[in-house]
Amino acid sequence: MAFKLTYSDGHETEYDDNTKWEVENGVVKMGREAGSWTVFLSPSHWATLELVTGKDSDKGDDGDHEDDDKGDDKDDS
Repeated sequence: MAFKLTYSDGHETEYDDNTKWEVENGVVKMGREAGSWTVFLSPSHWATLELVTGKDSDKGDDGDHEDDDKGDDKDDS
């Protein structure tokens, strides 16, 4: 899953779907393979993580999805 990491100094970096990541006790662990972490960021280095969901990338792909949520009583939360 793609995400954007905003550092405590305001710098933002976006990571693609190939980056595996996990947060444990506030530490962001990243790498190319889950469990084989090569980058560790302490809580003092980062401020927010924003997930980039497929919902944003689906817009305009073929136009068939515009009415998918209409009439759907499911709770999206």
